[in-house]
Amino acid sequence: MISLQMYKIAITEHFKKQLKRLVKKNRDLKEQVKKILLSFEKQKSIPIGMGIFKLRLKSTTKGKSSGYRLYIFILEIEKILTPICIYSKNEKENLTKSELTDHLGQTKSELEFLL
Repeated sequence: MISLQMYKIAITEHFKKQLKRLVKKNRDLKEQVKKILLSFEKQKSIPIGMGIFKLRLKSTTKGKSSGYRLYIFILEIEKILTPICIYSKNEKENLTKSELTDHLGQTKSELEFLL
């Protein structure tokens, strides 16, 4: 079965900064993020609302409890998928609604310049 990618992927500077900090601790993380974005399926993710989905990433260097959380925003009209936030579960259990709104706002403002 051939899988066709449904979305264009846009990576913002806001997300790159977050990822860069985490990649220093886990060099495989960049490839994991790339792979999960290319194979994204709504059915296998957790819908948060406002076009945002939460995904879990396993840590390849540590145990199960030290994975990552990746939040993705989908702009359906343009068929664009963009990661808005990534963090280590060791650092934080969950994002607050306020934090998520801040990340989304920064991502949307950067997307306006990319489109």
